[in-house]
Amino acid sequence: MSHATVPPAETTTHLPPGVADLTKRLRERGIEPAAQVTVQATERGVADLSTGTVRQPVVEQVPSRGAALVGGAARAAATTWIGAASLARRVWDYEQGGEFARAIRQARDLERAGGDVAELEALVVQLRAERRAVQHARHREPATILGAATATGYAGALVGIASAWSLALVVPALLPLWLLMYVAGRRELADRQRPIVIPGQVVEQAQAVVAEAGSEEHPFGYERITAALRDIKVISKDQTIRPIGLPMPDEHGNLWLEFELPAGVIAETLRNKAQLFAGALGLPLNRLDIMVGSAEGEVRLWIAMEVPFSGPAAVSMLVSAARWSVWDGVPFGVTRKRERKTLDLLWSSMLFGGAQGFGKTTAMRLAAASAVLDPYCRLLLADFKGGADWEELEQIAHTAIIGADERSVDAFVRLVDELIDEMDRRFARIRSLPKHKRPDMRLTPEMAREDEDMMPMLLLIDEIQEVFGALLPRPADKEFDIPSGKRQVELLVEKLARLIRRGRACGLIVIASGQRPDAESVPTAFRDVILTRYSVHTVDDTSSDMILGDGAAKRGVSAAKLGRIGIGALMEPTGGEIVQPDLITPQQFEEICNRGRRLREEAETLTGHAAGWEPEGPEGVLGELLDAFDAAGNPDRITTADLAPLLARIAPDVWQPQALGVRADDHEAVTKAVGELLAKRITEEVPEARRFKATRWSKDGGGRGFLLADIHSAAGIAPE
Repeated sequence: MSHATVPPAETTTHLPPGVADLTKRLRERGIEPAAQVTVQATERGVADLSTGTVRQPVVEQVPSRGAALVGGAARAAATTWIGAASLARRVWDYEQGGEFARAIRQARDLERAGGDVAELEALVVQLRAERRAVQHARHREPATILGAATATGYAGALVGIASAWSLALVVPALLPLWLLMYVAGRRELADRQRPIVIPGQVVEQAQAVVAEAGSEEHPFGYERITAALRDIKVISKDQTIRPIGLPMPDEHGNLWLEFELPAGVIAETLRNKAQLFAGALGLPLNRLDIMVGSAEGEVRLWIAMEVPFSGPAAVSMLVSAARWSVWDGVPFGVTRKRERKTLDLLWSSMLFGGAQGFGKTTAMRLAAASAVLDPYCRLLLADFKGGADWEELEQIAHTAIIGADERSVDAFVRLVDELIDEMDRRFARIRSLPKHKRPDMRLTPEMAREDEDMMPMLLLIDEIQEVFGALLPRPADKEFDIPSGKRQVELLVEKLARLIRRGRACGLIVIASGQRPDAESVPTAFRDVILTRYSVHTVDDTSSDMILGDGAAKRGVSAAKLGRIGIGALMEPTGGEIVQPDLITPQQFEEICNRGRRLREEAETLTGHAAGWEPEGPEGVLGELLDAFDAAGNPDRITTADLAPLLARIAPDVWQPQALGVRADDHEAVTKAVGELLAKRITEEVPEARRFKATRWSKDGGGRGFLLADIHSAAGIAPE
């Protein structure tokens, strides 16, 4: 029997991608094709060709129940031990700031790998400093203290159980601890199955910041700062600075750097040369802020990456607010560091000043709008400018005094007296409350909610210098004990100062404005008691200090030559700075006032002028006569000659000698003209049944004039 020879043939083997075809190697070694085919036909041959590994069948062996229990217990014990170690490691890692330790190790690895030594050393210093701060804070956290106390108490309880009863009872008491460690162990085993990710992002970001700020081309790098310090002679050419930590950007994109000056050089020296330093860096002064660090020789430097206030003012959030509360303060604007500035409205009266046309009224609207949108705040308006800036506020105001005529000025003086009485009443009410309801003898939101008569009140005074200017020229009248205008100003200033000093504690707020409040137009005694002040552009530091306070310019806060609409200097008890107030247009303020009126109507807190209450007393000639009697102390009678100067103060456009067409030095002619005009107006304005005439009350020449009882009768005022 002859054997047929297997002809050589190309055999195609379809293998998965990435698997080597061993038949090619066999052919290269001269193996007969027939042998190749024979090998391929076997089970192990196929395995060899596809994986290169012979697979033996696996026979599963089922363990006995005892072995399974022992194995399970061993695994549970191992898991518990792993959990205990994991818990201890995690607690230690948290308390010691382990994330910083890992970042430091990464920085060291980068350094050994050839990274920039100076940059990475600065990074390590920064990370170590932050780690110490974090450790200090975590050691004192309530969770740390509570955890330590719980562990100590648990251990003490176990010892107590063992000593009082039996060691056998300790085992059940250990079950919660065992369960905690077992769960932690399972979590640890699960974590080990996850891929390890090295958190190098923080290091990479820090390296990028260091590389950028440390480069010679960067205008704010440490090398450039050193060169600038040498240029302005703060340090010598042989001296250098030592960086402290890393240059760090803040949330607004500005840059913070900290460095130590050479021995013998203090930060105050650099602060005194701030303008020269800014020039050496090629920056305007408002883009720098130099502060003393933790030591006299350490400097904290803030640098604005963009020109401050280069964009438009933000629209005030009050424009879209449905309502507001004066207890939440005034959302005022932003500082040059782009930080939001909120003013405490209740506890600090405010003074606004500066040149016309630079945004003083716009800034003042912010404080007014905060009160307008609070239906539980009563507004009192005294607009001595008499323009259109505050006409929308009249629909809300409990009191509205408009203009700077004599009657408006007298009404304002009476209003201040009424507020003094209101302040005394409020403090008496606060003193009557239990001590736990009156902390620090101040008004609280609870008091204001429980008693409608205790709601905050805001007095807005526009162009207050007009009041003092109108009072100053008034002559004294010894007969009726009327002081001179100068003395009247002094008395009014004393009352306003008293109201501002004490009134803020019981919810009485004063907001005033003046253009250039010097010692004559706005007395110092009034300005000095106002704690928060804002000034737009002024011509010089002297004018700025008149608004912001003496010495403000020397302390680095001045509105002199700001020259921009909508930018001003803000001075608070804690310090001052340049700010850009938010924007409320006149149209938006009108809508805010409409919203404020609706809120008051819904809350039923619309009162006084806004509610249509008529002013006390009659208008016209009867009102003028009553005001004259009131100015004279309400005697039962006044001669026509004595009425003339009193009426001239109340309505100068009517009763001044020039308006009457007579010479001021001709007293007889003045008296006759006043008497004739009074008779005419009484005839025209008073109903016939109530008309009265001038009376001669004695035949011996004692005088001819008017009786208070006749005026009361004509006005329908019942005798007291």
